[in-house]
Amino acid sequence: MTPHKPIPLVLCEGKEDRLVMEALARHVGLKGKLAFQDYGGESKLRAYLATLKVSPEFRRGEFSRILVTRDADADFAQAWASLKGSIQAVFSSEPATPRAWISAGNVSQISAWVIPGPDKAGMIETLCLEAARTKSPSDFGCLDPLMACLENLQGEKPHEKVRFAIWTIIAQGTGAKKRLSLERAIDHLPLDWGDEAFTPLRELLTELTT
Repeated sequence: MTPHKPIPLVLCEGKEDRLVMEALARHVGLKGKLAFQDYGGESKLRAYLATLKVSPEFRRGEFSRILVTRDADADFAQAWASLKGSIQAVFSSEPATPRAWISAGNVSQISAWVIPGPDKAGMIETLCLEAARTKSPSDFGCLDPLMACLENLQGEKPHEKVRFAIWTIIAQGTGAKKRLSLERAIDHLPLDWGDEAFTPLRELLTELTT
């Protein structure tokens, strides 16, 4: 039996992150050159990595590189420390900085990245909204006042995922009732995948395949 050629693996915090990064990879021309998995939330990362390390695929060396990602949310420093800690606990080594590569057993290299980037708060949805505002600023004439209204009613700023979800509805127009889930909507959203907001992720995904 001919062994599979090792493929880079991208680990995403959640399903939404995976869907966005898969779409970005397609638009960069990397379809089929990367594998993507989501680990179900930052609290599950350490256990996920431990299971991955003893998996038959890992032991056979089927993953040439592994990029572990997560959202910064409100605190980049905390997210980066947590991400490094999970890698250290499982692989007994940790990347010194975002995008630095280290050796990790049967996989040639492992690295980590906090979205949207070093010293920034936010998440994958933040990048999408930045790119969307550049391409279709008129959509935000509806979204921004609505978010301000929700903040006034609830006494706190709506979560970024709420803002992103409502934008996906606005951006698709009135005929999108069958595409309200991100999985169905992702290919219909007016996102400029070449926008500079996606540059670090584009570069990382491309680097994985070289």
